[in-house]
Amino acid sequence: MKSVLLVTALLPAVAGAHIDAQRGYPAPTPGAPTTACSLDDVPSTAPVRIIRGNGAVPYAFACAQHGTEKPCIGGNLNPGLVVTVAASSGEWSCVSGGDSTSGWVPTSSLAELPVTPKVPLEDWIGWWHNGPDTRRVKSDRLLITRGSSPGTLRVSGRAYWYGINHNVHFGQLNSTEAKPSGPYLHLVEGDNLSGCVVDLHFDSARHTLNSYDNANCGGMNVRFSGTWTRFMPVAGRHT
Repeated sequence: MKSVLLVTALLPAVAGAHIDAQRGYPAPTPGAPTTACSLDDVPSTAPVRIIRGNGAVPYAFACAQHGTEKPCIGGNLNPGLVVTVAASSGEWSCVSGGDSTSGWVPTSSLAELPVTPKVPLEDWIGWWHNGPDTRRVKSDRLLITRGSSPGTLRVSGRAYWYGINHNVHFGQLNSTEAKPSGPYLHLVEGDNLSGCVVDLHFDSARHTLNSYDNANCGGMNVRFSGTWTRFMPVAGRHT
């Protein structure tokens, strides 16, 4: 089975939250809305923000899915996570959670995506892969080229998950175009956020791409999350 290296600093964290013994899940965040927070049918043009701060940010997710007594699960999101804002309620905003979740965070913890350091388009362009290079296992790959509009990039790719008995699941990102904001590139396939969403972060120090997705980019367990490095495809060989 192929392992996937997740970007740890960008994942939602519920460890350390108070656990409700009767229901078996973390207690909801005090003050957070208890109404449902969903990204279904939210347009792809919804605002994109980044979690700011020096510590974990309160996150109330799975709202209105566990009855009226405990309608939300309490947790945290770490600074640096890129999120999409679906709605606002008072001092809270409904955002994506860096995975397949959506929930409420304090609006004050959100900031505009930074526009610096600016990464030249040429640094993004090329082939990238995520995973080991073997003759029996296809590594995940992305191809980044210039987009049709000035200053944009076009991204396409495929990812795999290998189960038992050589059972292979795959997913793909279909020629999605977007304009980078500083070192960040936010990709949405389709007209709303119910489809595949992938966020890329260019690490200028290592010349790698860190990524995570919303778990809606293909078959079971298929993820585009991970650390991507440059490579050159070899004719007649899957890499």
